[in-house]
Amino acid sequence: MSAHARPKVVWSLDFELRWGVHDVLGLDRDRYRKNLEGAREAVPQLLQLFTRRGVRATWATVGALACRDWDEYFHRAPAPPRYVNPRLAINPRYADIDPNGLLHFAPDLVALIAETKGQEIGTHTFSHLYLGELGVMQADAAADHAATLALFRDRFGIGPTSLVFPKNQIAFLALYRAQGISAWRDNESPWYYQLTRHTHHPIVRGLRMMDALTPWRARGGSFSGGRTPSTLFVRVYLPESLWKLHLARIAAEARRIKEGGVLHFWLHPHNLGADVPRGMQRIEQVVDIIDQQTPRGTTYASMRDLV
Repeated sequence: MSAHARPKVVWSLDFELRWGVHDVLGLDRDRYRKNLEGAREAVPQLLQLFTRRGVRATWATVGALACRDWDEYFHRAPAPPRYVNPRLAINPRYADIDPNGLLHFAPDLVALIAETKGQEIGTHTFSHLYLGELGVMQADAAADHAATLALFRDRFGIGPTSLVFPKNQIAFLALYRAQGISAWRDNESPWYYQLTRHTHHPIVRGLRMMDALTPWRARGGSFSGGRTPSTLFVRVYLPESLWKLHLARIAAEARRIKEGGVLHFWLHPHNLGADVPRGMQRIEQVVDIIDQQTPRGTTYASMRDLV
């Protein structure tokens, strides 16, 4: 089997801390805090696990995480879009509820990822920009991406070539491709994954949960022209009974991967934050299943590796 035809398994991690949930949390400084603080503990442990098990991964990183403090953030960040929904804009008062920036900045962790063999720093936009929302213009996307490129080059000497769109809202793709993005994560094919503005609707959430727990819905995946569709969001926070069903779905995907196919699993480090030891144990269970169930010759790849 040629290297090109070997099945591949991709992990992408949306590393975002509070930027990724700011519109839900608003000015509540304590809600979801345990998960966000736990993410800081989870990142080094994930890197250690991936290194030990030979897992190559893409860390889709919100650019603002690499800022040292609020002064640098406000200096580098472009003006927010004129969202129709104003809750989606970054509120300057976040600096008042998190003056030390522990929930918003982690330059040390971004540097650790960049220094770890086999790990790729991708972009998740500079301020977790909701690109598919009403009011966002191409100029907003361009300014946001320019801020990310400048910071990553200044601090780490890298230019990201992989992109994960916040909230999986695919938009302005031609702009990003012109700026050097050669791989991006796309959504699963069923219609309830194509809805990116109504993800909290009970019917949508219910259908996605059923999909995640149903082994015979395994779809496999591929890579084409820069597009790598998600196979499954790994729900490490499920209760034990549902987690076993979720593992069965993951095992089904692993068994059914075909020559030249790509499986793409993803999650957020803060999904592990409420109980990091349990979360790490579950990630290792997933890696065990992948290693045991995929055909011989399957390799791990970052999104950049696919290109």
